[in-house]
Amino acid sequence: MVLRRAFPVLLVLLTIGAGAPASAAEEDEDDPKPQTPPTGVSTGPPIRYTLPPAHARDLRACSSRTPICVHADSAEEGKTALDVLAAFERAWTMLTGALALPAPDLDPDTLAYDVHLVAEDAAFPELVATHLASRDVRSRIDRGGAFTVVDRRMRAGCMLDALAAKSIARAILFRVAPSTEDGSAHGQTAYLARLVVPCAAALALDSTKTFQGLPERSFCDAHAPDDTKAPPGWGPMPATRASLLFAEGGSLFWERIDWAFGRSPGILVAATWALHPTRTPSPSPRWVNEHDTFDVLRVSFKDALSRGSTIHDLMLDFGVARAFFGSADDGLHAPETRVLGDAAKVPLDWDIPWPTKPRRLQPRAAVYPMGSSYVMISRKDARPGSRLRVEIDWEEHALFRWALVKLDARGTELGRVPIASQERATRAQMTLVELDNVDRVLIVGVNVGDPTYAFDPDDEVWEPHGWLLTLAEE
Repeated sequence: MVLRRAFPVLLVLLTIGAGAPASAAEEDEDDPKPQTPPTGVSTGPPIRYTLPPAHARDLRACSSRTPICVHADSAEEGKTALDVLAAFERAWTMLTGALALPAPDLDPDTLAYDVHLVAEDAAFPELVATHLASRDVRSRIDRGGAFTVVDRRMRAGCMLDALAAKSIARAILFRVAPSTEDGSAHGQTAYLARLVVPCAAALALDSTKTFQGLPERSFCDAHAPDDTKAPPGWGPMPATRASLLFAEGGSLFWERIDWAFGRSPGILVAATWALHPTRTPSPSPRWVNEHDTFDVLRVSFKDALSRGSTIHDLMLDFGVARAFFGSADDGLHAPETRVLGDAAKVPLDWDIPWPTKPRRLQPRAAVYPMGSSYVMISRKDARPGSRLRVEIDWEEHALFRWALVKLDARGTELGRVPIASQERATRAQMTLVELDNVDRVLIVGVNVGDPTYAFDPDDEVWEPHGWLLTLAEE
């Protein structure tokens, strides 16, 4: 059965264009407001200001249709400037028009959104990137102005269009929810870019392969697979290409839940931005990211999948769905990912024959909060009428949610059976029956975090945990 529910909370999007987004609703509050933390408390990503690049000769190409200006150093860059301007015009029109997102804040001096052509420079290592320039101190909630730098070697084409769309989306996010954790920001803006630039899917193969290749990591992790830690007092380490690719691959999470629960394309991302305004004290070196993205999901998805369901059920649903991305698509989970092919295949922890004798298995890698594990069991040698006994143990300070998914010979989901578990349990068990028409059984486990406190994407340390799976025929 395909989940396709209307999402009532998305009505708050009516307020986003007016610059007064609502916050995530607490269960015991009728009129929630952005939280103001005690002085000195910093809970979110670092606030990184960047000065716009200086130009020897500030030559500008400005649009007559949108408030965008491209800055260049010389007339020889005129063709590139016009190509960049056209790409940013198209991205601006689609994001603020078709997707109804608010426009980024404009520079108060130029009264335009500024895009700068730059030479290859260590200060601006990416081909196209958007940076925070300033905060609006007049606003009651966090709000920032941004600019974009473009490598002058860029040429017109799909890559420029896709990067322009991602950059404008990031600038919009700096305006409406600048405290958003980096991992979620990269995934959300990459997803919006694919919506407005269809050919961008062909450019997402590397990020998809990186993300799907590490199912044990969270979709909002901005540091996977780079585990390098900065020495104490050094501040944040720069993102590596691998970690950036992984974070952009997290767009698959937003694509899946948007397809399954959204009323229109991009609506869930926009609603998430609207629902967590924050208020950060001026001297703070970090954004105060409360409420954060997971606070919004936690409240919005309560009872959304079924009566009594929580964000844990949402994460288990995504854990199952990502096993059907790309070439494994069966038409029931996220058909648009089919264009990603084998790059979107998720690796299995185990692929084993029918357990005619009891077997015990461990994961190929410990599972971080919001990460997943996968075990495939073939029914080829199973006796008619045989059942599958599943017993699972896992470490303390983690809560795992599990589902047994029945597949036919073509890999289509025939049905799934979630394994019930209590909040602080470290063990779950079930006997799966009626398997005669089943070709394979997929066991999916998701670490939904420490049961003693709600998962926070801004935590500096995420502790992975293992499990022990016992399988036997009955």
